[in-house]
Amino acid sequence: MTTKSPDEKPAAKIDGRARRRLESMARIQAVALDLFEAQGFEQVPIEAIARAAEVGPATIYRNFGSKERLVLWDEYDPMLLEAIAAELAEHEVLAAVQRALVGSLAAIYRDERARILRRGRLIRATPALQVVAAADAVMLRVALEQVLLASRRAADPLAARVFAGAIVATIVAGVDRWLDGEGREPLARCFQRTIAHLRRLALA
Repeated sequence: MTTKSPDEKPAAKIDGRARRRLESMARIQAVALDLFEAQGFEQVPIEAIARAAEVGPATIYRNFGSKERLVLWDEYDPMLLEAIAAELAEHEVLAAVQRALVGSLAAIYRDERARILRRGRLIRATPALQVVAAADAVMLRVALEQVLLASRRAADPLAARVFAGAIVATIVAGVDRWLDGEGREPLARCFQRTIAHLRRLALA
């Protein structure tokens, strides 16, 4: 999961031109993953990826910004934030998060299991990617704070920060469990387990 550039839209709302751009980005990412797995992340320059993908280096920099973003890019964070916001209108925070995670991310992780596993393995093996992924988690937390404040489920900015931090940590733990099992356990079940632990902590 990563934070998106401002011009990217959730998949359900994009037009044909934006859809073609996303498809092109997914293809370039797949080419990059092939090269990184074969040669190592540090050993593959952007120019080699561009040649293999039959695009110019400028296209890669324009769409992704950096080599790290080639791995970390996906389309999912805006979808997750919208789903959480919608669920918060009718449910308390943890129920809303669980419903949003199971309803949006779990289906995506099932349908795109192979690509997400490849990205997860590479991130775990590459310190440079872990640094950027950690920064992305902070950006997701900040975006989630705003969702919680807008929904009035958090009484003040401090409460929103605490709630958002716990939710992001819970998401990361669920994805880590899914990766540990090479995607064999359904992600929805991984999220249900991690949220159950968070509920126990709240009651402790």
